[in-house]
Amino acid sequence: MSVASPTSQQTGATAQLVGFVCDPGRRAEPAPRAALRGLVADTVGVAVAGLATPAAVLVRDWVEDQAPSNALAPAGTAAVWGTAGRFGPADAALVNGTAAHALDWDDAAPSMAMHPAAVLLPTLFAFAARRPVTGGDLVAAYSVGSAVFRAVSEVLPHAVHYGRGWHNTSTTGRLAATAAACRLLGLDAGRAAHALGIAASQAAGSLANFGTMTKPMHAGLASRDAVMAVGLATRGFTAHPAQLEARGGFLDLFGDHDPERTAFLGERLEHWMTGWVDDYAIKAYPSCFATQRAIDAGISLREELGAATGRIARVEVTLEHGGTRPLRDTRPGNGLEAKFSLEYTLAVALLTGDVRLGDFTDEALEHPGVAGLMARIGLAERPPADEPGHTVVRLHTDDGRILVRDVRHSRGDSHRPLTRDELAAKFHQCAGHGPAARSWFDALLAVPDSEEPRDLQTLLAGPPVRG
Repeated sequence: MSVASPTSQQTGATAQLVGFVCDPGRRAEPAPRAALRGLVADTVGVAVAGLATPAAVLVRDWVEDQAPSNALAPAGTAAVWGTAGRFGPADAALVNGTAAHALDWDDAAPSMAMHPAAVLLPTLFAFAARRPVTGGDLVAAYSVGSAVFRAVSEVLPHAVHYGRGWHNTSTTGRLAATAAACRLLGLDAGRAAHALGIAASQAAGSLANFGTMTKPMHAGLASRDAVMAVGLATRGFTAHPAQLEARGGFLDLFGDHDPERTAFLGERLEHWMTGWVDDYAIKAYPSCFATQRAIDAGISLREELGAATGRIARVEVTLEHGGTRPLRDTRPGNGLEAKFSLEYTLAVALLTGDVRLGDFTDEALEHPGVAGLMARIGLAERPPADEPGHTVVRLHTDDGRILVRDVRHSRGDSHRPLTRDELAAKFHQCAGHGPAARSWFDALLAVPDSEEPRDLQTLLAGPPVRG
């Protein structure tokens, strides 16, 4: 393949991305603005709770250890959400992104495995420490990032990329966050192309680390590297100007590069610019998105069974093709691994009628009845040609009954959204209760509606009682 610049080959993937990102006509649309209200409050909330997890504590400790001891060195400008701490933008993005993903209670995209808000918002809010932004600026930049996340994943395609063991939130997420930041800062086409090229060379993150501290750090690293890529590109740092489609570039390395499929990237970007509002979920339960529909089914079945869970003979769960890919295939050994066990989360839902943060401690795995019920749950996938996007749970009782639930949209999906009260209840579980926390929740909801340029760091720091 010959190497071309973004301006000379408009069908190239990088050129299509750059043309989309740098189009000055991109504006904040009403539907994305409404969706982003909940995502901002939810992502900050789960990050505040996530800061207490070992993964985020250790990452934050490491960042603090790198800080200069010289008292004359400039202080950080970007907030560690929910605290009085400030770091440089890249370090803040690393810590906030890791914390946002640490509980696996962050957002998801039902169409393909990714957690857009956990990567995009730490990046955008880090840059908001350097220049005032309006709500409209954030909505437009977030929508650009959401579109890049999904459209590039389609072009790879996602099934090939994820099937090889790449964590899409970490890999394609770097490109998405970089694109969003380029849009927020108004980079020109040349610098945007180089920023994307830099980010593409930083991409990494494997599914093998699911259930470990490294998994949430993937989101933090994607955010940090986007800040770095854009910062370097604005200073004149260069990369291959058509890195995505070049021989040995992003599409070659991470996907199954098909120029005919890539030619439609621009069309898919335009679709997802607003289409993402029909393809996001604010998770109701603090576990992998692949478990969410089964949990809903389990809660519904528990309501029908009542206290008769001892009569469950076996449970058959059928997921879409590839639906078991992010899940554990062995029994979880600790609470973090349990977040990726459908058998565990479904057993808890059937036994208790809910799945909560407290169900993911090491001690919770030993609760009476959980191990026995897990052993009676089996997973299967439908053939590739079957309809995607739904989970079927068939529960067999010892008296011969078969109870079935077919869940297409999990609770919190954009087609079945959380109410404002439900969203607030989740936020307060994560970030605390009381008048100050309620006011903070309301203020975070209002961020996308602000028409005045503002530095958001004081708001992101939260009530002053947090340290």
